[in-house]
Amino acid sequence: MVWKDDIEVSLTISKGFRIGSGRAGLEVDLPVVKESLPNGATSYYTSNLSSTFRGLLRQSVHRMIQSTGLSHIASHEEDLFGTWVTEIGGRQREGKIQIKLVPSSETFETNSRTGIRIDEVFGSVAPKALFTYEVLEGNHKQLTLKFRLICNFPLDDDEAAILLAGLNGLLYDSIGGFASRGLGLIERVEIDQKFRDFADQHLKNKISKVIGD
Repeated sequence: MVWKDDIEVSLTISKGFRIGSGRAGLEVDLPVVKESLPNGATSYYTSNLSSTFRGLLRQSVHRMIQSTGLSHIASHEEDLFGTWVTEIGGRQREGKIQIKLVPSSETFETNSRTGIRIDEVFGSVAPKALFTYEVLEGNHKQLTLKFRLICNFPLDDDEAAILLAGLNGLLYDSIGGFASRGLGLIERVEIDQKFRDFADQHLKNKISKVIGD
């Protein structure tokens, strides 16, 4: 059997999170990425969120493969996400899944926090150490990010099981920058129930084989 449908994933984030713009701002030293909409409003739902989640999910899948003794199926990581580098012939192989951010009506609040730079050599406060950085927060200091995993090609049993394990492994991981400051903590991962039912049995079979060996 194979899986062909889209997979809806929802992450509940606590303590705020940030995807940095990579350049200094006027009011805040380290602002978050934002886009100006045609109507003049500001949106924080940018393409950076999809690519950030994709990298985090790939890292979780890779970690699962390396830590469970399933190295013989490591090639499925590239099947799902594509190759890291350009292959011979000048083309990069695309993965089977594409990730898109699902727009939401949930509103984000931007707050400014203060940090202190530490000299990495001496372990003391660095010159001109005080800086400000921007953080996104939702209602009650939590916010929800929803993603849609689009299967450009059908996933076989192994690929579905590996993907489910990677999604499960996101719990208590962090998304975005400044994770060492507690930002971006993933407190809940909700996965499309039909996909979970499909992949869960195959995942259990994989784990039981490893234990049995």
